[in-house]
Amino acid sequence: MKTYKLNLLAICTVVLLFMACKKDKTGREPLPEGRVTFDVPASTDVVARDFDIRNVSVVSVEMKAALQGSSSSDVHYVTFATDTTKIADYKLKYGNTALLLPTKSYLYYKPTVAIAAGANLSEAAVLNLSFQTTLQPFSTYVLPLTIASIDGIPQDPKTRKVVYYVFNTKEPRYMSHAGYTPTATASSTFGTNVASRAIDAATGTTFWASSNTVPLPQFLTIDYGRNVTFPGLDYFFPTALTAANGAQTTSAKVETSIDNITWTDKGTYAINVNNTARMHTITLPSLTTARYLRFTILAANPYVASATITYNIGFVGGILLLN
Repeated sequence: MKTYKLNLLAICTVVLLFMACKKDKTGREPLPEGRVTFDVPASTDVVARDFDIRNVSVVSVEMKAALQGSSSSDVHYVTFATDTTKIADYKLKYGNTALLLPTKSYLYYKPTVAIAAGANLSEAAVLNLSFQTTLQPFSTYVLPLTIASIDGIPQDPKTRKVVYYVFNTKEPRYMSHAGYTPTATASSTFGTNVASRAIDAATGTTFWASSNTVPLPQFLTIDYGRNVTFPGLDYFFPTALTAANGAQTTSAKVETSIDNITWTDKGTYAINVNNTARMHTITLPSLTTARYLRFTILAANPYVASATITYNIGFVGGILLLN
């Protein structure tokens, strides 16, 4: 009987030691519901900013979690997340014209952050924004964000704090041609790749190609249907053509005209389309007003048709005027 009691006592001691060790390793001071919230004024649930959609870049947005009341003796981990279902609530409160920020326009680079022991404010979580030029101008985009979990414990979707990050867009990167239909002609054409394909909505997948029997220089002329004022343009190269195919434009000249008779030389530019967007931005010497634009491909890498055949040919996937 004595041996049995000793064995039982030993087992209980081991269990208690195990539980104590486990608590020391993972246990944290429990936080009552509502103690952790966004680091924004209690009087608002909106964080608004203007959003430049004229330039392609990665924009980082930071947010922090705040521990209400006294600081904790333990570190706590907070995970932010989007809750796109809350866009309906935003529209009811602030206006039905708001748009949900598209999924491709944002990515949580750092969604989980720590509130250090003895602190009341977390390090910054980071949300990266991109694809700005695909957004509509003069619009309100909303991304509802929430605290999804604290110390790995999911928060109740019905009661957890939601803050609406609002992005107000201004002028677009490119000039609108609403009410006008630009037309295009070219010095030569290869097959079905006619001039109009350089001014359709697809800047990379459809294109104008100059004749493979007529050497460069070759040019494309665009009629915008009325006088337009612009500081420059973006030239796009077809995305289907790789470096191995060649034909990348290396030099081009830009001319403008009011009447399609008298032309003004706006400069010759070195072109580099070896980037993800397959695009090169040309900034003109000064703000220009014109109805017609002529884009002349002066030089390009040889187009490799086969192991033994190359062509001297030019491609324009798209030309868009900058605002």
